[in-house]
Amino acid sequence: MRFERLDLNLLVALDSLIEEKSVTAAADAQHLTQSAMSAALNRLREYFQDSLLVPAGRKMILTPKAEELAGPVREVLMLIRSTVATPLHFDPQTSDRRFYVVSSDYVYAVLLAEALKCASREAPKVTFDISSPDQVAIERLEHGNVDLLITLNDYLSPKHPSEPLFDDELICVCWTGNTEIVDRLDESLFFKLGHVVAHFGPQRLPAFSEASYEAKGVVRRIEMRVPFFSAIPDAIVGTNRIATLNRLHAEYFARTSALRLLPIPIAMPVVQEGLQWHSMRNSDQGLRWLIAHVKSQAIGL
Repeated sequence: MRFERLDLNLLVALDSLIEEKSVTAAADAQHLTQSAMSAALNRLREYFQDSLLVPAGRKMILTPKAEELAGPVREVLMLIRSTVATPLHFDPQTSDRRFYVVSSDYVYAVLLAEALKCASREAPKVTFDISSPDQVAIERLEHGNVDLLITLNDYLSPKHPSEPLFDDELICVCWTGNTEIVDRLDESLFFKLGHVVAHFGPQRLPAFSEASYEAKGVVRRIEMRVPFFSAIPDAIVGTNRIATLNRLHAEYFARTSALRLLPIPIAMPVVQEGLQWHSMRNSDQGLRWLIAHVKSQAIGL
């Protein structure tokens, strides 16, 4: 489709080029060959009479014109995705829509998995694509590549609608056979014992608990770092190590692992999880249906 000599398909390529600042990365993101993305960039340069991306050492940077186009292009594509590409009416029984959801393995375990089971029984043809939170989750939401973001309230964007989902608390967990902890975990033992902590993704992003400890200036003896929460029980059972988890997640693990739950001997903040979606998706009936299922499951937590 063309609008005033511009092939609108090129806007998708432009959005990806602006986001990735790399022809190769943009091609990968759009599942195109590098030559096809290079051709798209050349056509965009010709239309806008601007280089758009220029080499700067080993990297490429955006020209002022590309910086100027970034916001409007994103908004146009989001408008198309939310009003043209998404059906106005949503019938769970017949829809074959795919929903893209960002959720931690913690939220998936304690809430989302069951919510999606209930949703699937109502909508047998609907599918779900779940991915982990990362540093660009909000950008993915902005681009329309995420339908629903479930994350800590502190990480929600003020630019888009959001709702609180549930609260939790931080606790310590240890193996039921831990020989150091008899009656309780006091502050002295807390600092004496080795800790297991989780970090996420290539950037090794810290969990909320780790960021909270750091903000308080609490320094512990870290014996093991694992790449996700679900690796923590196996790193604790059979040892005297301890770890900090959200209570709901610890209770979930304790159903199948020999874990003991203990209060943290240090005051810690409340864990608050929320939902967020793009402002242009407010009238999306399918998304409202999904949100209702997620919120319904959260009521019982």
